[in-house]
Amino acid sequence: MARPRTRGLDFGAGLLGGPRSADPAWCDWAVVVGLRVRTARRAAGLTLVELSRSMPRPGGGGYSGGYISRIERGAATAPLHVYLSVCAVLGLDPGRLLGPDDAKKPVSDAELTLLQTLRELGMVPQEALARLARPPQSM
Repeated sequence: MARPRTRGLDFGAGLLGGPRSADPAWCDWAVVVGLRVRTARRAAGLTLVELSRSMPRPGGGGYSGGYISRIERGAATAPLHVYLSVCAVLGLDPGRLLGPDDAKKPVSDAELTLLQTLRELGMVPQEALARLARPPQSM
């Protein structure tokens, strides 16, 4: 009698150290959005567990810190409601998280001049706008 064939692990599938592009769950878009999630979470001063506990699941319960970690690394894609929940917790506009990359947008000569001037002055755009919005002080 022949020995039954067993299924072995597919080391070329990306999950166990193979090339990530062969992984069916791998998606460049997921990596970009995941990096945005991580950046926003860290800027908010939250840990993975704190973020996951702040996000209720539609059917009850919550998400694990490991799931959020996989999303941040691009190793998992999530349903839209999960990304919207991340945005709600972190106070982000969903377009900032899911929209096109600002770095790929064309920049006009006037915008480039403004950015170069602000850098030379050591100012961030928010500071420049705040100074412009203040009423002039009388002497």
